[in-house]
Amino acid sequence: MNNLESLQTSIDYRFENIALLETAITHISYARENNVESYERLEFLGDAVLEMVVTDVIYRNYNLPAGKSSKFRASLVSTENLCNIAIKLGLNNIVKKSKSLPQISKKTTADLFESMLGAVYLDGGIDTVKNIIEKFVIIDKDNLDAHLNGCEDAKTSLQELLQAVGQTFEYKLIKSSGMDHEKTFEVELIINGKSVSNGESTSIQSAEEMAARQYLKSIK
Repeated sequence: MNNLESLQTSIDYRFENIALLETAITHISYARENNVESYERLEFLGDAVLEMVVTDVIYRNYNLPAGKSSKFRASLVSTENLCNIAIKLGLNNIVKKSKSLPQISKKTTADLFESMLGAVYLDGGIDTVKNIIEKFVIIDKDNLDAHLNGCEDAKTSLQELLQAVGQTFEYKLIKSSGMDHEKTFEVELIINGKSVSNGESTSIQSAEEMAARQYLKSIK
C-alpha cells in the first residue's frame, strides 16, 4: 500500500481526483523546483472550512459568550492540535519537499492537515469533509470539554497567583527558528530568578501561554 493509499484508508475517504491530494501534500520548496502548485491555496480553503465546521459544533452544543467561544475554537484549531493530528495521519512523512529542506515546521505540518481538508472539500463536498473533521478534531464530548477547560487564560491565572504571594516572574525568549513565514518561538518562564518551564509555539504570546500552562500543571 503506497502512502496516498494509506492516507485515504486512514481518513476513510477515496478521492475521485487524486491530483487534489497530491497538491495538498506538496510543499512550496518542491513546487518551486518542479514548477507545480503547492498546498497553500488548498490550505487557505481548508482553514476556512475547518473553522466553519468547528464554529457550528461549538454553537450548537455550548451556550457560551462570543469571546469564550473564540478561545474554545482557537484551542481546537491550534497549530499544536492540528500538528498532532497531521503526524498521526503521517502527513509529515509523505509531504513532497525539496531534498535541501531537512524537515518541516510544526506550522507547516498543521497546514498540511488543513490543505488535505481543502482537497477533500473540493473532491467530496462539505458532508464528507465534516465527517473527517468530526473524527479527528471534534472526536467526542470528552475531547471538546477538555479543550474548553484547557483554553482558560493561563497567563492571567498565573499572574494573579504569583502576585497574591508576592513572587516576581518574567518570560524570556530563548530562541526563534524557521523561515519568516513559519517561525517557531521558544520562551522560558522565570519565577524569582529561576527557570521553571518552557513553551514553544508559532508566536511569542502563545509560547508564553504554553509555558504558563505547563507550570500551572506542575504545581497542581
